[in-house]
Amino acid sequence: MVKNSNMLRVEGLHLSLGEFKLQDVSFEVQSGEYYILLGPTGCGKTMLAETVCGLNVPDAGKIYIGDRDVTVTDPATRRIGYVPQDYALLPFKTVEENIAFGLKAHHIRKTAADRTIDEVADMLEIDHIRRRYPVHLSGGERQRVALGRALAIKPDILVLDEPLSALDEGTCRELMERLKDIHAQTGATIIHICHRLEEAITLGDVIMVMREGRIEQAAPVDRIFKRPRNLFVAQFLQLTNVSEGVVKSHSGRNVFYLNSTAVASTELPGGTAYCVIPLQDVSLREKKPEAAEGEVVVEAVLDENNTTPNSPGLCLKGAVDLKIPGVYSEEQWYSGKKVYLKFPASDIYTFPE
Repeated sequence: MVKNSNMLRVEGLHLSLGEFKLQDVSFEVQSGEYYILLGPTGCGKTMLAETVCGLNVPDAGKIYIGDRDVTVTDPATRRIGYVPQDYALLPFKTVEENIAFGLKAHHIRKTAADRTIDEVADMLEIDHIRRRYPVHLSGGERQRVALGRALAIKPDILVLDEPLSALDEGTCRELMERLKDIHAQTGATIIHICHRLEEAITLGDVIMVMREGRIEQAAPVDRIFKRPRNLFVAQFLQLTNVSEGVVKSHSGRNVFYLNSTAVASTELPGGTAYCVIPLQDVSLREKKPEAAEGEVVVEAVLDENNTTPNSPGLCLKGAVDLKIPGVYSEEQWYSGKKVYLKFPASDIYTFPE
């Protein structure tokens, strides 16, 4: 196993396959991190993962695992456990034989291999299906067998390509908990491709958002939701506390405005920009309050009450366009009502379009 705080390093990766391109992709994954590759379908997540695994040779750039340059090395020497989206189980082999497949390829002695298979089957709770063939397995069972095959070789990096996408909601939640347990038990470095926010938030330490073969942003989970780099990232993360404004020059400095209200100084150039308003610091008022030093008061209108059980709250429009979570009386907080928001200017984060 690689003993290095920097488990994977990708530098300036370029790759063209048909009409699609990975363009200047650079990122690092630290040892033991659960790293999420997130983005819309067709953005290049799988192509990037396959290139890291050695299934594609890049046109330019470097790939390092620990201190080893593996850019053009054979996939079998990279010590990466790969679970493709379709699981790629061998239909003519049993569960046990599928798990053993990688061990044989690495010339592991039978005694050691049998011990590893026992350990993996026990950890994934699939000991009772060891003699079955893939055709007789459920979707969740196939996923666990594919995961077991990847874990059996004790990889330095585990790469999971949309491992939960084909599963029903209940099985998906169960296997998310299973993946959390495996990560905690093994301390494995995991790269997990997905397009669903729930997976990313539940499992990830770091989220990297991709679009059209490029990296838009990579940051720890708690940071990326507070400080999206641009509007695409904010929209893809479905942030409900983002409002559009404009940056104007004022007294020799650039200031971000919501409608006519000066909100905060910014380093952004003049023109359209956006801000994240930390909802935990927002005070909602029915009458216009006085703004103390360092505070901002903006006017808004209640658009409609969103009272769905999974996402209750108030939707606002006007100077701000956001949603404040919580349960509110529809008689008091009715559509069209004018309200006021008060919040500290120092908590506002601005970003470009």
